[in-house]
Amino acid sequence: MAVSAQAPLVLLLADGPEWRDGLHQALVQEGYRVHQQPLPPRLQLLSPQADLLAPPALLVVNLPTDRWDLPATLQQLERLRRRDAALPVLLLPDQADEQERSALLDAGADDVLVRPFGLREFIARCRAMLRRMQRRQLQQRAAAGDQVLRCGGLVLYRQEYRITRDGQEVSLTPREWKLLEYFMLHPGRALSRDQLIEQVWGPDYCGDHKSVDVHVLWLRRKLEPDAPTPQRFITVRGVGYRFDPPVPPAAPAPPEAP
Repeated sequence: MAVSAQAPLVLLLADGPEWRDGLHQALVQEGYRVHQQPLPPRLQLLSPQADLLAPPALLVVNLPTDRWDLPATLQQLERLRRRDAALPVLLLPDQADEQERSALLDAGADDVLVRPFGLREFIARCRAMLRRMQRRQLQQRAAAGDQVLRCGGLVLYRQEYRITRDGQEVSLTPREWKLLEYFMLHPGRALSRDQLIEQVWGPDYCGDHKSVDVHVLWLRRKLEPDAPTPQRFITVRGVGYRFDPPVPPAAPAPPEAP
């Protein structure tokens, strides 16, 4: 497949020149533009637009065993997501158990593929991530007239990736932000944990339902007037959760005519 000027740009950060060149070649053969470079020291790697003429459509990062530092990686992912909540990120750790993979996904990675893996699967995952990004972009353009969601004192600015409560800015993690957005797009509806995982965590999520419960708890602590007695994020027994927008106070009745 020929590479065109409009082909998506992939930023590939990986150690091991031969292995990195193999990934590079597979991406080029698929039709992508690729900018590759070794993994920077201390995993200070997540500044994906540095030295590039155009922003990348996908960030692919190898996490080698000899420099595997889960807390540092999670911190870097969270920093990236505060700067760019939309860029798809595929992590390629040399090793990672289920708990570590879940932590990486919760911190902001869109997919985690542990070595060893085949190039065919690697390319298929890249294609799937870029398709999801394209669908999100189409949905955003279709909803261009509804970029600000308001529910009572909560205001979510979708293009700016920020939220205010009663006029005060509230800091949310990328996952909390996506979960709140989905709740606000479906007010008053009982949403199952499976549905929330599918729509917010994505179909490749490999954890359990506890992550949903934990993130709802964090939203309650940050956005409820009284977290122990939630009024907005309601537990629906046997189902999941429901987002109830605050009901505005009723207007006073007009005085009776004399």
